[in-house]
Amino acid sequence: MSETKARLIGAITVMDEAGAQRLWDIVERLYSENIWDNIEEEEPDKFDLQMMREADENPDCHTYISSEELRKMLQ
Repeated sequence: MSETKARLIGAITVMDEAGAQRLWDIVERLYSENIWDNIEEEEPDKFDLQMMREADENPDCHTYISSEELRKMLQ
């Protein structure tokens, strides 16, 4: 990883939510013009298939909560 990318990750790690949102707004302005729509979809490889199989077999992966419930848990 380059020094610049490492510094960005470090900055994001300590950034408050408002700062993260401002940074995301900049990223979207700079890179969103059709770039997200042009990302090619790839077939899952052996590792991906194994992870999906394990998730299907794990009953803990089949429990879903609403975003409101999650917010309450994180407060």
